[in-house]
Amino acid sequence: MLNTPFDSDGFQIVKTKRFSKNKQTKIPIKQNNFEKQEVSIDIEKSARRIQSAVEELRNSKYTEEALKAVSSILSSRKVIEIVCFGLGHIAECHISRYQLAFLLCLKDFCEPSKVYVHDPIFYKGECDILKRFNIEIIEQNIEGNYVISDQGITLLYFPHCPKQLTNNFLWSNWGVNIKNCVLIGNSFNSLIESQPNRLLSETVAYIHKLFPFTSEIVLENNFKYTDIFNDTSLHWFPKEKIDTIDHNFWKKNNKPSYENTEEFITSLMIEKLKL
Repeated sequence: MLNTPFDSDGFQIVKTKRFSKNKQTKIPIKQNNFEKQEVSIDIEKSARRIQSAVEELRNSKYTEEALKAVSSILSSRKVIEIVCFGLGHIAECHISRYQLAFLLCLKDFCEPSKVYVHDPIFYKGECDILKRFNIEIIEQNIEGNYVISDQGITLLYFPHCPKQLTNNFLWSNWGVNIKNCVLIGNSFNSLIESQPNRLLSETVAYIHKLFPFTSEIVLENNFKYTDIFNDTSLHWFPKEKIDTIDHNFWKKNNKPSYENTEEFITSLMIEKLKL
C-alpha cells in the first residue's frame, strides 16, 4: 500500500503524479442553458431552505475539516474578501443550494469585509436572496477576470467551475500578488493528471504554468450528499515558492480565448442573446 502524505495538521497533501490516460475526473453537470430568462421564485421559502442547509453543513464533518484546512493555511492572516463564481440556480438546484450554504459558512468563519458572487444565469429573485445574506452581486459577466487586493487575503470559491474560468482568474492576477489568494475549487492535481501536458499548455496555460508552484489540500468528500463537493481541493501559492520564480515567468500574453467549449459562458454569448 502506498503511503499518503499528510502535513503536520493531518491534511492530505497532493503530490504531482504522472499523467494517466485512464483517469477520469467526474464532476456534476452544470446547467448549460444560459439564456437569460426569469421565473417566479418564492424568496421566503428559498431563503429558509438555504438557512436550513447552512445549519446542516455547519455541523458536518466536511465543513469542520474544510475550515480547519483554511485556518491552517491562513495562519494569522486576515481574509479581506471572498469571491465566488458559478453557484448556479440556488433557488432550484439542490447542489447549488448546498454550495451557497458552504459559502455562507466560509463567510461566518472568515468574517471578510465583502463577499462577492457572480453567475451569468442567476435569476433576479436569486440575486434578491443573495442580498438577504449580505452578499454583493457582480453584475457584469467578467468571465473570472477578477483582480484581487494586495491588502490581505482573497478567498476564492469556484464550485465545480469550468477550468477556463480559473485560467482567466490566474491570467488576471499573473504576478507575485497571487500569493495573496486561497482558491477552493476543482483539484488542479486531478486536472493535470487527467490530460496531457500539450493539451493543457494550449487550453489552460496559466493553470499549467503555475501548477508546480501550487500547494493543494484535498477536501475529503465525506458530506452525506457526495455529488456536491467531489473533486474539491484547497489551493494556495506559498510565498516561499513564489519568491523563487524568475521575473520573466510573469510575462503574459493577451487575454485567453477558447474554442469549442460549451461549459464556459462568455460575455459575448450573453450579448448575442440580447440582440
